[in-house]
Amino acid sequence: MKTRIAAIIVLLCVVGFSSSARAAAELPTMSSGTIEPYLSFMAGVAIPFSEDATFRNGDVERDIDYQMKQSVGGNAGIWFPTRNKLAGFDLGAEIEGYVWWPDIACCRDGVNGTLNPDGTFEGTTTEIQGIYIGGNVMLRRPFAISEAYPNGRWHPYIGVGGGAHQLAFRPGGARGATFQAPLTTQRDTAPAFQVKGGVKVFLIKYVAAFAEAKYTHAFHDALGTDRFGQSGLPFDGPLVLDDYESTIRTISVHAGLSLHFDIRP
Repeated sequence: MKTRIAAIIVLLCVVGFSSSARAAAELPTMSSGTIEPYLSFMAGVAIPFSEDATFRNGDVERDIDYQMKQSVGGNAGIWFPTRNKLAGFDLGAEIEGYVWWPDIACCRDGVNGTLNPDGTFEGTTTEIQGIYIGGNVMLRRPFAISEAYPNGRWHPYIGVGGGAHQLAFRPGGARGATFQAPLTTQRDTAPAFQVKGGVKVFLIKYVAAFAEAKYTHAFHDALGTDRFGQSGLPFDGPLVLDDYESTIRTISVHAGLSLHFDIRP
């Protein structure tokens, strides 16, 4: 009798395990998803940290106040269906780029002008445009999964990567421009590190809205500012820029829309 009972228990366990495995394979939450390219457009604000500037002669100006300004950009990437192998997570890769304008506002003595004895200021805003282009390795966790695309109505995601960080700078108001050299913009490019995180929600089948924050870190050794307000009026020259080096750290907050594509094997 005990042998029969043991045999029945083993049989039930085998049948139960087989049924559970088959049911688990059929659950929507176990969907492997599909290869999923996407294209995004975004806008928001860039919030630079205040940083020290070390000039070529050794002078150090503390806490340069780079301005918080608008930022726009976009990215293109692809998600791979790895969730069955990575505890529910999908791996991805993307290329992104965005611009922002972290000007050094007028008027700071010894940074972008000189305070005269009569209390007037000779100088101008240092106009700066930032451009970042880089790549990220991405990780997401889909939720509200169904058998139909998008195989996850919403997902948080994180990414880490690096790229090229360029700052273009000039004295404000076209000061320093001449007829021979009407464009006064100078540029410095440096490698940068970036980490990001956000949440994306599908509005309709192939269109999603997202919000994300990213931290970018770069070191530049050839930035410039008209430190003592010596650049001439427009088309009266000359252009005067004092070189300095500085770490540039920025938090960017973006929101936008993504267009996704469903590629099935």
